Amino acid sequence: GYNAVKSAQEYIELTTACDEMLREALRWYNDMLTNKHGFSIHNNFIQHFGQEEMDELLNIQTKWGVFIKVFFQDGYAGVNLQVVSGDIRPAVLEVEAMCCQVQEDFAKEEERDMCLKTPISFSRKPLDANSAVYREKLKTFSGFQIVRVEKLENSSLRQLFDLKKKQLQVSTTPKLMYQRLPAQFCNLLSRVGFQREFAPPYEQKQGAGIYFSSSVKQAEKLWKGLADEEYMYFVEAVVLTGKSTVGSPDLIVPPEIHSGDPFSLYDSVTGGIDTHVIFNGHQALPEYLIICTQKNTLN
Repeated sequence: GYNAVKSAQEYIELTTACDEMLREALRWYNDMLTNKHGFSIHNNFIQHFGQEEMDELLNIQTKWGVFIKVFFQDGYAGVNLQVVSGDIRPAVLEVEAMCCQVQEDFAKEEERDMCLKTPISFSRKPLDANSAVYREKLKTFSGFQIVRVEKLENSSLRQLFDLKKKQLQVSTTPKLMYQRLPAQFCNLLSRVGFQREFAPPYEQKQGAGIYFSSSVKQAEKLWKGLADEEYMYFVEAVVLTGKSTVGSPDLIVPPEIHSGDPFSLYDSVTGGIDTHVIFNGHQALPEYLIICTQKNTLN
């Protein structure tokens, strides 16, 4: 949040729950101040903009003297803003606020769709640096400087994961995998689980699904398009891959096991030994969030 305080000189005071969020907010804010003539907002929830949001974009254009272009390319959605005769900064803030509202509306709808008997509750609990689990993550992320590890708990997501496991009749142990996602979606993931909008990889060679990697290094490569963030956010999850086959870029659902039978589908697809793609978020349960940097990059 922020407070604009009027005194001899106006300023904005940023307050957050943790240092990482503050550094991300400062970086975003400084980028906005620096790029006075043009700014790009990358957020896949722009795909959920309806007529009301599109009309509001037109109003923002007129009000602040900017040109706004919505783009959808290679699985990514975003908005480009260019100055025409006004100030781009208030326009950026208004568009970002619209994105936040659409994300919140999406999360509430997902929570309603869960339709479980128990109320939805979730938590993000930082691990003690001396705990056995934390030390285990240090080994797994040996090429990185870990800033914090959080245990993600959501009883509703666990129920849905267990139901999906029964539905798929998976007898093998779920696979431990990793996904890297933008900072802005960490809390949403804790609430509603994995969604396609959160983290499409740099290249979606196996279809328009939810991607995971079996190794941290491969996850870093798969999401190399997120290199401009202050920190790296990796989610460790257990994933139900079930019956799997090789993926292809044209897939929006898993392919048929037997040609001509639309009711008999594979549970996931692969792109080699390291990349796995599911098309239903309830096939994966997020367990840990690991916030880190490359070694020797923290100031």
